[in-house]
Amino acid sequence: MYQNNEDILKNMMDLFSNPLFRTGFSEFVTKAQMEGLESAKKFWGISEYGRAFPFSGDIYERLTDWYSVLGFVPSTKYNQAVDENTKLKAENQLLRNMIKDLQLNLFTEGGEKAQQVWHEIIDKQIKMNAEVANTFFEAIRQFKASS
Repeated sequence: MYQNNEDILKNMMDLFSNPLFRTGFSEFVTKAQMEGLESAKKFWGISEYGRAFPFSGDIYERLTDWYSVLGFVPSTKYNQAVDENTKLKAENQLLRNMIKDLQLNLFTEGGEKAQQVWHEIIDKQIKMNAEVANTFFEAIRQFKASS
């Protein structure tokens, strides 16, 4: 069918300069973006463009593969990823807020318990000091009474 690379290049240039081919490619890419490559291939097989350019489906598929390699994805997949990203961000924020509330509750309870323990220690220390003072004064009284 093709003699050499120049013939292939000439035929491709003729193909890409054809407005019907360009319109068909635009519709093929739009279909591939909206519904995926498989749906676009089916569309191409039953469309008038597919009948006018029977071997161009392979070219479209190669161009679509090339776009994928560059990082282009169908808009449905992109929209799904954006929606999931939004949901995950909201869920992360909810979890962060829950952790913050739990930490605040823990610190509040811990602070109250520490304050309560501190007061108990101070009360015991005051009682011990009073007992030591009483014992000391009792010893002095006994010493004075015995002398």
